[in-house]
Amino acid sequence: MSEATDSAGSSRLESKVALVVGGGTVDPDWPGTGSATAILLAAAGAKVAVVGRSGEHTKLTCDRIAEDGGEALAVLADATNDASCREAVARTVGHFGRLDILVNNLGAGDRETVLSASDEAWERALDINLRSVVLMSRHALPHLIEAESSSIINVSSIAGIRAFGAAPYSATKGALVALTQDMAISHGPSGVRVNLIVPGHLNTPMGSGHQSDETRDLKRRASMLEVEGTGWDVGWAAVFLASHEARFITAAVLPVDGGAAASGPLAVAAKLMGGEVQRSYGPDE
Repeated sequence: MSEATDSAGSSRLESKVALVVGGGTVDPDWPGTGSATAILLAAAGAKVAVVGRSGEHTKLTCDRIAEDGGEALAVLADATNDASCREAVARTVGHFGRLDILVNNLGAGDRETVLSASDEAWERALDINLRSVVLMSRHALPHLIEAESSSIINVSSIAGIRAFGAAPYSATKGALVALTQDMAISHGPSGVRVNLIVPGHLNTPMGSGHQSDETRDLKRRASMLEVEGTGWDVGWAAVFLASHEARFITAAVLPVDGGAAASGPLAVAAKLMGGEVQRSYGPDE
């Protein structure tokens, strides 16, 4: 088992079955949030259905899970299509016999404003970031309710809770806060916990694939911890939220961002400028 997964244990999620939407990867050693989550859920004992639109990318994640001694099923599906979501859930339950954990991890968007974003850009963001969560949850929930003690983990973005300059992306990722909390109160009595992870400023293929080393270092230094976050950090948060240890946690909005969302702009500026912002100013000045 690799260094990234060797502390997950083998029985934390034993007998559980997870379905991870957007779990494919281009590099198992540098996974995005979905792939890392699938790998760590499997390392913790769950059987995992890895859902994606690319056979090659879903297979890479499944192969990594198998190498680590876990069990995975590659499921090709379009999570923005109702019939495809129904089939993905049916195939997962048909193969593994049950479903206990659903991770909705898709995300896409460009830096566009209300003025510049086309209707197509809005539709794409709505489909990928929001509608996919509704559709996959719709078909997974009957099985999750049957499991009696189950979990849905939605994945948003720091752009959904802080200004980012990407209107369609931010609006749809922000909507996941309200959707997650409404799902939590609606389905909590049936034993389904629903929580939201909010990643921010991570080194992942999506977040850093086209960024310079200087930009990556800027993101690192902007965090309170001054360390670089990765997809593995989101995966570990998902393992906790899916486990019995989180049995009394639902409707939570959990930032995985090194404290970035809680940092005031002047405090971040001071860190990046080496403390040149005057420290005598009050917080509202």
